[in-house]
Amino acid sequence: MENTPDTGLSPEERFECLLPQRMELSAVLAHLPLADLPHMTMLDVGMPNPVMSKALRDRGGAWATVARSPAHALEAAKYLGGPVSCLAADGSIPFETHVFDGLVVALDMLAAMPDGGSFIKECNRVLKPSGLLILSAQAKRPGSLADMVRRRRWSDPSDPFSAAFTARDLYDFLKTGFDVLEVDGFSRFFVEFARLRELRLLQDGVPPDAVALRMRRRYAIAGALDKLAFWDRGHVILISARRRQWSSRITPTLRDGRRIGEAVLFQPPV
Repeated sequence: MENTPDTGLSPEERFECLLPQRMELSAVLAHLPLADLPHMTMLDVGMPNPVMSKALRDRGGAWATVARSPAHALEAAKYLGGPVSCLAADGSIPFETHVFDGLVVALDMLAAMPDGGSFIKECNRVLKPSGLLILSAQAKRPGSLADMVRRRRWSDPSDPFSAAFTARDLYDFLKTGFDVLEVDGFSRFFVEFARLRELRLLQDGVPPDAVALRMRRRYAIAGALDKLAFWDRGHVILISARRRQWSSRITPTLRDGRRIGEAVLFQPPV
């Protein structure tokens, strides 16, 4: 999934080229508790560009960053001027329990995890009681052209680019340890369709800086066109949720291994 960042463009130049990153940052900032932020200890996980991490820091609070790969960790540490940890391959977050008042998880991170449920449990672990989680994830929009293109290009279910979630899917991930506060969306049709092109170029091995330069004009046009589709709820879901005590729900099963709901729905004919 990861590409080593180039050195040709600065992080700021790359950020200016890629509209989805600017949209994601704007959506996250809109859901941060800005009045309380200066007194909070915060963590951002998996930001694709350290400019985004710095923008969060500039709003106040004490921030730590966990990068999505060693290459991103090196770039972020250099840009931010401090140590940056790297997320473990299994999704473990390298911090002690109940450290942070808030946690921001970047787009595509949930999809990249080998076990999304375990990763959400990790988020719950590092948050203080009643801590805030802000999570972005690819929205599943059955029947949309963007979904059709995504499934055709990334037909392997194990490929993180193929993963998408409905709001119900995300509720199911969160319900054992979080109370959902708000659900928002961004990245309308034309921007999303352009982003699929960006992902394809990256997966085909085009250097990230070259991709950013190639996509700059395409994103500018897509963003202008999407202003006409003001009713579109977006192809990316952003959820803010409040942490509570983790309480795994055990589904009762019958002796033959079937869940009770399955037995009720699929009774054999009399």
